[in-house]
Amino acid sequence: MEGMNLMANATGRELFHKQNLDLVLQQIFNNKIISRIDISRTLNLNKSTVSALYNELDEKGILKEVGSGESTSAGGRKPVLVKINERYGYTMNFDLGYRHLHVMGNYINGEVFYYQRIELGSRDIHKILEMIDNQIKLASQSNQTKHGLLGIGFSIHGIVQDNQVINSPFIDMDGVDLADHYSNEYHVPVILENEANLSGIYERDFNDGKDKDNIVAISIHKGIGAGIILNKQLYRGFNGEAGEIGRSLMFTENFTDNKNDKVEDFCSEDAIIDQVEAQTKQEHLTREDLVQMNRDGDRVVQRELAHFTYAISRVIYNVAISFAPEELYLNSPLIEAIPALFDDIVANTGKLGMKIPIRLIVHSGYATLLGCCSVVTHRALNMDDYNLEFAIQE
Repeated sequence: MEGMNLMANATGRELFHKQNLDLVLQQIFNNKIISRIDISRTLNLNKSTVSALYNELDEKGILKEVGSGESTSAGGRKPVLVKINERYGYTMNFDLGYRHLHVMGNYINGEVFYYQRIELGSRDIHKILEMIDNQIKLASQSNQTKHGLLGIGFSIHGIVQDNQVINSPFIDMDGVDLADHYSNEYHVPVILENEANLSGIYERDFNDGKDKDNIVAISIHKGIGAGIILNKQLYRGFNGEAGEIGRSLMFTENFTDNKNDKVEDFCSEDAIIDQVEAQTKQEHLTREDLVQMNRDGDRVVQRELAHFTYAISRVIYNVAISFAPEELYLNSPLIEAIPALFDDIVANTGKLGMKIPIRLIVHSGYATLLGCCSVVTHRALNMDDYNLEFAIQE
């Protein structure tokens, strides 16, 4: 019995030590540059404890001293300033889109050192795996970090649960388990997450949402989804299906009929393209075509874009009153390319009585990859339960 108590006490001490170590690392990560004395004051830990924890982190190579701060009014030795060593290691992050594979390499502090946008051509998952392996190899050639690759992340346009792709409308996974495949090949953590969820995580950890507890990011691409952050935590819902707002039903003028019109049938990029193609007798139009046709004053495109802003404004309003976020963010390459659409949406939601601020995510192609970077970095540092704030990437 006494032996069991000793083991319990030892385990308790180890957990307490790990918690303090993580708190010190969190302070250094989030403050960018900080001294040990400031860490001691913030965490209310004595200086000798902080110094011991600091030395332990320093031995791992995760810290980098960057000079001295100002001494106190009483004089004495100037405090040593420290930050995260960005060359500790890096993560590789991939967005498996409909037409493109987006690739980003990030140092441990989130800094981007590698980016590629690759035309898929084929959506054969086995050919995509070859592209991913090649990109990991190319990025590693410029590696000058202490520990090299620390983790791999995948942004999935579909439903993800328990690190598995449950449904992906763009790519037939053909039985491929991405997490199992890449963790076995590279011996690092591999994380899969829904792309709309990653947009929410991006805003929470990199951008304006850092000081907000409750935010929603609505992603508008070929489909529509929402990343929901409640009390700083990602809300996935049952089976990872929270935020699948594109599949929710939408009332039309004749709401007594038996048609099950979904939000994405009216408000997605595909819905706009389908309407324009039907009316202009053109085929295989892309987002870029819509942008150019709008610029050229095409009345069909402009009319359908007006229908889109009318409909999506009501979807946004419904999401806002359902979750009551402090701010709501839109991740949409189409809206980013035609800023007047955003102005119309803000005006429309204002007329509906919506008070919650709406923000447009700029560089929308980066958002999901940076969100992915955050998730993988948390896991690589074994800090899933801690808020880490990354520097905004320009």
